[in-house]
Amino acid sequence: MFARRLVLPLFILAALVLSACGGSSNPTSTKFTGTIHISSSTWTGYAVIYLANARGTWKSHGLDVSFKLVEDPNDRFIAMAAGRLEGMATTVDTYARQQSAGVPAAEIFPIDASVGGDGILASKSIKTVADLKGKSIAVNQGSVSEFFLAQVLQANGLSLKDVKELNMKSGEAGAAFVAGRVDVAVTWEPWLSKAKARADSQVLVSSKQYPDLIMDSFGFRKDFIQRYPDTVKEFMRAYYDAFDWMQKNPAEADKIIGDAVGESADDVKADLSTIAMYDLATGKQIMGTSSSHGKIYDTAKAAADFWKSIGKIDTVMNLNDAIDPSFINSL
Repeated sequence: MFARRLVLPLFILAALVLSACGGSSNPTSTKFTGTIHISSSTWTGYAVIYLANARGTWKSHGLDVSFKLVEDPNDRFIAMAAGRLEGMATTVDTYARQQSAGVPAAEIFPIDASVGGDGILASKSIKTVADLKGKSIAVNQGSVSEFFLAQVLQANGLSLKDVKELNMKSGEAGAAFVAGRVDVAVTWEPWLSKAKARADSQVLVSSKQYPDLIMDSFGFRKDFIQRYPDTVKEFMRAYYDAFDWMQKNPAEADKIIGDAVGESADDVKADLSTIAMYDLATGKQIMGTSSSHGKIYDTAKAAADFWKSIGKIDTVMNLNDAIDPSFINSL
């Protein structure tokens, strides 16, 4: 979970070449026969994806899926806009920022919510959030970590303008804090736990105090969704098959997930206690329908409004274009 979860003016132009990328398929079929390229960062909440990768679940559903870790979400969105990725997992707030900037992607199912897995590490000399004013903070700009930091500051009467941001990928921020190179870092597990190795460390605040703030989802490029709806449905069937296997085989699953994120099975078990994973039934509730929106719409709208309010985006995306609940409700 080292770097999960910017805005480039060339996104829309890049989208024009999407149909020429990503493998070949019969243009008259709604099933894709090429390689589906997907990505995420390292985050235990993406456990089901790692299990599907390791256990051949995609292949058992007739899908050729190529997975790659790309730690910086900005890099993933650049790859998606350029047609090098068909789909990706990231946080809803990050999707909202990128979609508002013109990235042609739609979220099709929710993955999880952070309920303690993200946080702000600080030296013990920093007693409260108010003490962060004027401090240098290691944070991955344009990612959920910056969003989380901004929300926490705002809730305590501050803003990003009141601190000095040191732009680092979230895993690098955690490592820099553990090594004593910075006194404040925004990151997630396992770095919140690893920080105990530093004598004067503390988790100043975590997503446990903000349980409705950070949500992850999976999305595809819109052109892929439109051309290959049957493949999108099969991808989701494979995902929830892997989810069900994880519930029935927790010990084996924790080991496989640990191999993917570089942790022990015990560490993975502890990490998952800070993450609310969504099964199919819960996912349907989170998504809602096009006429009766679920919680994900509120999360996306709140995030987009926030990014606009601080000048990171100029306009807010159309929620009905950004979120497509039809696929999960067809399962």
